[in-house]
Amino acid sequence: MSGVGDPVSFMRRTFSLEFKKSGSEEWAGPCPWCAGTDRFHVWKRGNYMCRPGPGHCGKSGWLDELDGTKPSSEEQRLEWRVAALERQVKEHDERLSTLERMAKCTDHLAYHRNLQANDQALDYWLGEGLYLQTIDRFNLGYCPSCPTYPPSPSFTIPVTYNGRLYNIRHRLQYPKAGSKYRPHMVGLPAMLFNADDLKAKDARRLLVVEGEKKAMIVSQETTLPVVGTMGKQSFKPEWASKAQRFAEVVVCYDPDATEQATATATLFGRRGRVMILPMKADDFFTLGGGGVDEFLYAVKVARPAA
Repeated sequence: MSGVGDPVSFMRRTFSLEFKKSGSEEWAGPCPWCAGTDRFHVWKRGNYMCRPGPGHCGKSGWLDELDGTKPSSEEQRLEWRVAALERQVKEHDERLSTLERMAKCTDHLAYHRNLQANDQALDYWLGEGLYLQTIDRFNLGYCPSCPTYPPSPSFTIPVTYNGRLYNIRHRLQYPKAGSKYRPHMVGLPAMLFNADDLKAKDARRLLVVEGEKKAMIVSQETTLPVVGTMGKQSFKPEWASKAQRFAEVVVCYDPDATEQATATATLFGRRGRVMILPMKADDFFTLGGGGVDEFLYAVKVARPAA
């Protein structure tokens, strides 16, 4: 720990700001400068960072260097908020344009035809534990050169809702360090995969898993409505309202993401549950030899998020 002592007490004493725990040795709260509500993080060892983004300053450093530092003026914060609003409007317009182009795109159908003519690419999907009918159902495919990362071929996953194409997720065959997936076009927003299952009737539970492949595996092995997020931190709070029909929403992320799973399940209030498995949901069926009854029991006994 740095010379400032407790980081939370330091922020309260220096800037009159309250912080909440967001990790084992991490707290989050308002930024003293750009007035963000929860993007300013402090750590036990004494460092801080305002997560960069539209309307956020991105400052970082050490708390013990902030003694005597004053927060930004209200005028400066107003300027930042106006600039942030202008950027958001511009980004919104650009995103709408990209989504409109995506809706007219038929590349996913060409990629699916590629797969049918390429035994090695088909073997990849089969090797991941997907059945032929699942591959056809989700129009999985193969792209010789990913549009947003041309050095690598990719295995493709269309993301659709209500018959409209919102993205094609490209799982790189030769991924760049730290990133296995690429979007079909730059600027596309995060989406829930298999979101049509949100309309499932006569279903008591919805399952939320981490990733498209896990959603497809669970969907082919069980009758549970299931949606997949694009990573363990991509679930948007506004999506929770789309699951009102379900009495329980069970979140099953990877074994190392229980904290993120709990945060997502909390968005559903008393209906939120966290499901604990000793391995990833797809590995449970494809590598662990788990059965459907065993999996459904784990869903049934999922613990409340609280």
